[in-house]
Amino acid sequence: MAERETPGAGTPPDELGRTVAALRRAARADPGRYLPRLGYTLLRFGSLLATEPGRMAESVDVLGEAAEVYRRLSGEHLPGLGIALQRQALGLGALGRHQEGLEAAREAVEVWRGLAAEGVEGSRAELAGALLVLGGRLAETGRHHEALDRIHEAVETRRLLVDRADGTGRTELASALQELGVKLGEMGRREEALVPLRASVAAYRETAGTAGGRAVGDLGGHAVAAFATGRALLGLGRTDEARPYFAEAAALHTEITAREPAATAFLDHLFALHGHRLTYEGGIAAWTRTPDGTTSSGRPEDGPATSGGPEAPDRSDATPPARTGTTTWTGASVRTEASAEDETAARTEASAEDETAARTETSASTVPTASAEDGPATSGPDEPAAPGRGGPTRPGPAGSAASGQGDSTPPGPAGPALFERIDRLNARGLALADSGRPGLAVEPLTEALALGRTAAVGTGAAGAVSLARTLHHLAFARAWSGRRTEALEAVDEAVHLCRRHLVDAPETVRPLLADATDSLGSRLAVLGRHRDAVAPATESVALFRQLAHADPAAYRDELARVLNNLSIRLCDADRHAEALAATEESLEIQRSLHREDPAAHLPGLVHALANLALRLARLDRHDEVAAPTAEAVRHLRHLDRIHPNNDVAALAGSLAWLGGYLRRHGHRDTARDTERAAGELRRRAPEPGR
Repeated sequence: MAERETPGAGTPPDELGRTVAALRRAARADPGRYLPRLGYTLLRFGSLLATEPGRMAESVDVLGEAAEVYRRLSGEHLPGLGIALQRQALGLGALGRHQEGLEAAREAVEVWRGLAAEGVEGSRAELAGALLVLGGRLAETGRHHEALDRIHEAVETRRLLVDRADGTGRTELASALQELGVKLGEMGRREEALVPLRASVAAYRETAGTAGGRAVGDLGGHAVAAFATGRALLGLGRTDEARPYFAEAAALHTEITAREPAATAFLDHLFALHGHRLTYEGGIAAWTRTPDGTTSSGRPEDGPATSGGPEAPDRSDATPPARTGTTTWTGASVRTEASAEDETAARTEASAEDETAARTETSASTVPTASAEDGPATSGPDEPAAPGRGGPTRPGPAGSAASGQGDSTPPGPAGPALFERIDRLNARGLALADSGRPGLAVEPLTEALALGRTAAVGTGAAGAVSLARTLHHLAFARAWSGRRTEALEAVDEAVHLCRRHLVDAPETVRPLLADATDSLGSRLAVLGRHRDAVAPATESVALFRQLAHADPAAYRDELARVLNNLSIRLCDADRHAEALAATEESLEIQRSLHREDPAAHLPGLVHALANLALRLARLDRHDEVAAPTAEAVRHLRHLDRIHPNNDVAALAGSLAWLGGYLRRHGHRDTARDTERAAGELRRRAPEPGR
């Protein structure tokens, strides 16, 4: 191929396509020289095709090819991979290929997470955008709670990126807040949706006076946020409050029409999708159905339509116009999913009866090892925080009273007495679960949950934290008694409560959220959703890093624990190099703790060493497996007493597998000692408590 520049901006698609064809031939002959240019040109070509009517499928294929090129290049070209995957995920979603879009969006988030962790400039902003795209794809597959998690994370990421001095990043935050409000509204949580929606509108208003005026895309995002706020208020029967938001959306529609008429097609589509239309007078009105079956438009002040109203529009009478323009709103800020009432695809969870690889849960008295049933186990038993420790499992002021006396008294107003009663029920449930009777623990914890929901009304962060703590405890009891899907539902709700109140009470909520996200990862993994489990496990590590930095004495052991669990999640997701890195960091902390207090931290060190050996084996680093295995066996000889909550069965299974592995790779002496240690451990094992 002759040396020449890649065609510049404004190049017609067909000409760019011819350049791509030439670069393909050149890259086959000289990959080192031409692959980077091919990847870049494919990315441009695929993005341009996405704006051409009827060429979205072609765009998706080209962006997929760009992603393959960037995978081959890796290294400094990883940002190109992240962009290609993110745009491909958007295209796949538009084509209705939701599962493929979800996979591309997940990979994009993983790429940007890695780049953000390395401190690559601009990667955190790109991560936020990728998280919003992932949220949309998760919602399309019925995983609304997971979608909400990712959108919350995007909002917090963008909040941190706003420059307080000049306001840079404020529009991006407004877009993410609007997305969060829309998602909450889709889930029927209109009152909660109002908070981010109003914040979004306020942030957009602050950008209205920017020099040079706002881009059409930003005006569109503002219009969508105002319209969504009006709809949420209308759905709550607050018509007077809704009216100015509808008027604001209509005024923005007029401004966009004056600047780029074709760009309003999407807003018209959105209004019609939700049963509204723009009136000739420049307002927004809702379609209503008259008794004779015809349609007319009623103004917002008339209240929600009795038939075909804003929450359930009659699609036959509100057919959206085709989108003819090429303008697209930035990021994933504009969403047109139906409301939660219209959703027919609820999130599907695997049943406990179908579970074939249940994990044994252990308390935080040890850092657990990986299971060894089928090779260098991809995962081992996870480790929830033990009752009586910090964070979510710490009882409240009356938490030490486990007798439950007076628990039959009907609940009164939310006050100290009600919170103390909830604490007593929590303490009783935890005591039963920890003594090996998780089935019996569910009853007092379920009672505490009912009281907690009452107490949470009107008590702000305090009530929400109490409710989240109870949900977290109930999740453990349900998991330990085999009710895994119900356990996931409980901890998922606990995580959402914590997210909503982290800003209100960070010192109280952060430890609870750190433990709850770790538990959420475990619950997802138990149900076989290993890739989904990585994100909450990663978040848990990030939160415990913050806590350990502020208070090392209280949280270093917790950081080691969740790093171990993250390594398991990564291994389950076939990300073995990253799993090894997490295990090595966990082991480093365990060594430090063991030096300070050998007796207390010896079990944790043994587990961490065994996990390191398993991770090395998974990466086929045969000659490196023997050393940590032998060290673990040596330490086991000094372990006089095995705590009942120590997951001895998993450790023994791991050592037995490692013994066989070492024997196959020529380390006969170490293999013999390891197999003997596994047998001795099984004989010394206490009766299982869970």
